[in-house]
Amino acid sequence: MQENEPVAESFLSEDANNAEILMAAMLPADPLLPDPWNGELPWEALSAMIEGKSSIDLTSMPVYSREEAKEMVYNYGFDLDLPEDMAEMEAYFIEAVNFIEHRFLSRSIDWAAQGEPLPPLEKIPLSVTASRSVIDLLLLAAQKDHPSRPWACALLKVMHTLVYIQNSPLYKYHAQASETILSRFREVMLPENDGTVVLQGRYDRKLKLYAFEAKHHKPRESILIKLLCKKENVAENVWDLVGVRLVTFHPAQAILAVDILREQKVILFPNVIPSRSRNTLIDFAHFREMYESQWEQYKLGNVSLEEIQKLFETGDFVTPEETHSSQNPLSSPQYRSLHITCRQLLRVKSAGSFAETRFAFPYEVQILDKASYLDSKVGHGAHASYKQRQLFAARRRVLGRLLQTTTENAPPP
Repeated sequence: MQENEPVAESFLSEDANNAEILMAAMLPADPLLPDPWNGELPWEALSAMIEGKSSIDLTSMPVYSREEAKEMVYNYGFDLDLPEDMAEMEAYFIEAVNFIEHRFLSRSIDWAAQGEPLPPLEKIPLSVTASRSVIDLLLLAAQKDHPSRPWACALLKVMHTLVYIQNSPLYKYHAQASETILSRFREVMLPENDGTVVLQGRYDRKLKLYAFEAKHHKPRESILIKLLCKKENVAENVWDLVGVRLVTFHPAQAILAVDILREQKVILFPNVIPSRSRNTLIDFAHFREMYESQWEQYKLGNVSLEEIQKLFETGDFVTPEETHSSQNPLSSPQYRSLHITCRQLLRVKSAGSFAETRFAFPYEVQILDKASYLDSKVGHGAHASYKQRQLFAARRRVLGRLLQTTTENAPPP
């Protein structure tokens, strides 16, 4: 585990002293290995590989013996005969238990008032957690009719995501990437005495900003919740581990901000990820048409450069009808912004090594106008509301049938 990561607290009570007795009584027997193969196919596992279904959305686990479960974990990347691998896997187990109990089963949230199902229990059953064994979880998840099977599946979903977070180079080199990327933005941001910021371009170009914000760090739990919401889960990147937000006074000034960042080589257009660009702030095509028309008049001497610049200070360019809900269904339709996702090529050195490694680190540039920025602080478009919608979506995905059971058993209104 990383040095700065919090140590997971033990979830076992005084019953831990009797864990061996509990395990003998509570753990399921190993499923029988079909011998010989009877021709039945594990359609869900095949669907995950062939049709692109996320592994954490599967409802079956094609594992038929303790030996096969151990072999699966080994090929996944952990040799449970090695004490360090066993300890790391146990740490993921404990962290997953704590996360589910503190975030998904918490009684401190009024789930019903938010339209969400009540927690089925306050704690995960001890029969599931006592062994801290991923092998036992896999075997339990493989038994279709076992009442504790959904709990095992929930823990495996969270553990799988935690393994990815812990071992991805994006998270390993997060601090170095943050400093490298954000330093380039700070070089062109000049703070003013009134709390505003000037974006400094070349040739005396300047753009006064209402605000500039930088995201240095995304908490581990926020990353976990976000990935649990993503359709592709660990196959998806978290693009905003590092990010900046520029707030202009008028929507069209977002175009000027992007151009100055391009001009200063803070962001490079070859490094922009096209599929991640989204604009719900300004009608770019309409603005371009008007600007080019005025530019032609300027070349003919019919308008001044100052008159052209006033285009950036008007509100005449309506927001496009398209919203980014198709890319992020948890975002509010009222949230208006310009998003650009870039990659920065980084040079890093591993601990104890002089050899350099290069890899591309993603980051987000978000631009809003002042009105959109202030609107984002309250109501459905507020960041707190967005984070709550993320939590609810992750909870439904992880607990699945466990929440369906509480809904079915709920008293009538």
